[in-house]
Formats: sequence, C-alpha cells, structure tokens
Amino acid sequence: MARLKLCGEDSKNQDVLEIFDEIRERAGRVPAAYRAFALHPHILQANWNRTKNILGQGNLPIEIKEAIATRVSKVNGCHFCLKIHKDNLEALGLDSASVESIENGCPDDEKLHFILAFVATATKEPDKLTNADFEQLKAFGYSEKDILEILTTMEMYTGYNKIIVALGLQDDD
Repeated sequence: MARLKLCGEDSKNQDVLEIFDEIRERAGRVPAAYRAFALHPHILQANWNRTKNILGQGNLPIEIKEAIATRVSKVNGCHFCLKIHKDNLEALGLDSASVESIENGCPDDEKLHFILAFVATATKEPDKLTNADFEQLKAFGYSEKDILEILTTMEMYTGYNKIIVALGLQDDD
C-alpha cells in the first residue's frame, strides 16, 4: 500500500489533468508513480517530460530501453516496475521465455546480454565499470552517444525504482 495519498485521476488541477491525459494516451493508464509525482505538478511534469524524451528519442530501439528497464528493476528489487516492463516487452512481441531471460540478465543475444550486465553493474557498483566495458560496447557497434543513452535509461529507471520502492507502491495503487 502506498505510503502517501496518491493524486486521483479526477484532480482539480488542469495541468495535472492534461499530463494524465497524455500519459493515459501513451500508456493506457496513469501508473501509480505518476499519481504520486502529481502531488507536486512540477515534479509530475519534469518526470513525464524526462520519460518521453528518453524513451521517445535517441538511437536505441524501445525494445532495448524496455530490456534495460526490466533488468534494472529486477536488480533494484522493484517488483512494481518489473511487472510493468515485462508486460511492455510482451506487448512489443517478445515471448515469456525471452522476457524471463532479460529479467535474469541472460538473453541469448550476446549484445543484449552485455548491455544488461553493464547496466546491472552501473546500477549497483558503477565504480566497477572498466574502460574495457566501454570498449566492448563500442566493439558491438554502439557509439558514445548510444552508451550515454544506455546509462541515462538505466539511471532514470533506477531513480524511479528507488522512489517507487520507498513509497511502497503496488500494482493496485
């Protein structure tokens, strides 16, 4: 159960309602995290803009970004986020076995496997990343911009995971 009272989708704040409409249009619903962020409309706006920009722009396909979100959520113990991102991967056409392999950091695809190991390390022990890790990503064909995108996606979801776990948000909130 959430540790804070979440903003209802019937908020009286017009700015909040407009953002909720946009979130609902893209995600099909307004997840509890955004209803928590809406307690301060500027925080809601900032987080929604960040999510849209990181997921909607850049070179990495959404499948890789969702795989990163899934793996990072598993590493951070955010069951709420893990369910959402596993569902998102399935909606993108991945079968349940592939989704489980991503969750556990062991997909068959060598490039994705390395990215997931990289973000797992970056999430918990970023000081353990080495120059060789960055060179391996480059050897797989990822540019420096792509590597920054990988790290930014990881960082965004790590932050969301920590807020969601701290607030005690659940699927039914």
